[in-house]
Amino acid sequence: MPPGSHNIRSRRQRRIFSTTITPGGANVHWWGEVSVSLEQKLSWQIGARAIVISRLEGEWVTWNLEAEQENRSPVVMGDWHDPELLDIRKQSRNLQHGTTEHLSVLPALADRSFVTRPATPLKILPGERARLYVSTPLWFQARTLKNDSLILDVPFWRPSDSWFGSSTISGEICYAKYTDARLQLNALERAPYRAITPICVSNQHSEVLVIDRFNVPVPLLGLFSDESHHLWTEVVNIIRGEDDDAELEISKEAPIEAGKSIRVSEPRVLSEKRTFIRRISSLFL
Repeated sequence: MPPGSHNIRSRRQRRIFSTTITPGGANVHWWGEVSVSLEQKLSWQIGARAIVISRLEGEWVTWNLEAEQENRSPVVMGDWHDPELLDIRKQSRNLQHGTTEHLSVLPALADRSFVTRPATPLKILPGERARLYVSTPLWFQARTLKNDSLILDVPFWRPSDSWFGSSTISGEICYAKYTDARLQLNALERAPYRAITPICVSNQHSEVLVIDRFNVPVPLLGLFSDESHHLWTEVVNIIRGEDDDAELEISKEAPIEAGKSIRVSEPRVLSEKRTFIRRISSLFL
């Protein structure tokens, strides 16, 4: 975790974007405030992948029904009608005295950095810069409005664990798989359970910078929704100087590509700083 930062999985991860969503049909916009009646089972479903939440008088019950393959279908919200599929092994019970009708559902970025790579290695010549677009999968978070308690925090698709570093001693555990990186924004396939991060790399070194894999610090990033309900993060700016260090700067606003947008959620790790100095080997391999 960077100096000057702290984890905000607690109540600091509050609702920023407030709207009411009505279940029923496919949705690009699947987050917001929802109403859950007593004993109702409400679901968010993408093909065989489903997240189900039920409200009882003294508890919230959730089911995380995973699927192996990522499905690019829209998110379908509605009542759950297949009790046979609600395996108790996939169940989580969250006790709360006197549950209330409303629940806050929000997208979130991963709790670790993501390792991503372009289709082929890129070479940024000395004095040049490039803007890349990276797509990473989202997590589904649900919070009670009473006491702002987190009852669910799961990825739509669980990525693989990966080690990113120059050796087995120097590096960090990240996520890999289900990422995408492109030079052209229109080459990225949009999905309602993904967010796009623009990454601007400036090579001020006298040698070529080769990018085969790179580390995207998504826990430091927040989420914004554009007018089409696509999700974006801040721009990550990376400046490689003449030494082995690189300056990593996180912008304060949504990227220009997002147009008119609103902030949906804060970063998982809230930092007082926007600029960090990293070893170049901790960002690119």
